[in-house]
Amino acid sequence: MSGAALPSRFAKMSGAGNDFVVFLGRPSGGSAEAAAIRRLCERRTGIGADGVLFVRREGTDVVADYFNADGGASRFCANGTRCAARLAARALDAAGDFVVRTGWGPVGARVSPHGAVTISLPESVRTGRTLPAFVSAPGLSAEAVEVTVGVPHLVLAVDSADALDALELPVLGPPLRRHPDMPEGTNVDFAARTGPSSLEIRTWERGVENETLACGSGTVAAAVASGSASPVRVKTRSGETLVVEFERSGESVSGIRLTGDARLLFEGEIRWEEWR
Repeated sequence: MSGAALPSRFAKMSGAGNDFVVFLGRPSGGSAEAAAIRRLCERRTGIGADGVLFVRREGTDVVADYFNADGGASRFCANGTRCAARLAARALDAAGDFVVRTGWGPVGARVSPHGAVTISLPESVRTGRTLPAFVSAPGLSAEAVEVTVGVPHLVLAVDSADALDALELPVLGPPLRRHPDMPEGTNVDFAARTGPSSLEIRTWERGVENETLACGSGTVAAAVASGSASPVRVKTRSGETLVVEFERSGESVSGIRLTGDARLLFEGEIRWEEWR
């Protein structure tokens, strides 16, 4: 593997358990970079991550380019954007309220002194089609609700936290991720209501092709689909809670803000000469 495919210096970050390898700079594109991303994201033979971010300053804005663990570019990752904002505050002198430019659009960001990061999404979100789920498990809805939060999601209701915990996502996730009515594929969120404005969630992520410990856009999708009043507290598989705030008008939700922890776990240097 060529060391020219990716930089050597990196940061490892986690947003509520959603973990990323982050580089300062811009992606170069191409098959060598995609192959390097896939290798880095491997849990046993690489660094291990759900995806890779490239973060840089352009004028007063921060720019974040996101790539899934399969090496493919994605227009948006909510937890990744929160991690990009946290790193920008530390390494790029971003302060106060600033903008992170993503493939979805400009995302407002604020980093608290204690490391929590709030992002404001660039567009309103609304529930879409109700589709047959065509999979079954105890407590699982037979229907899925389509919600796009920069990237596509299907949200399935689960009748209890215990039933949610018992779901076999390696069985249920893959066929739904390739739902025939979602030709570009989709993320799949399983959500159980635990209170009037609280949920627990598990997500099978497109591009990772596995369950992740958290998914920020999936958290927003589940909060929107649940019909709950703002703010909605959503417990992720990592045990961390993300908070979704918004203004609801019928089926449309606007002014969406997502808050949760974003941690710089460690920094390091990749020795590309060992990656043979």
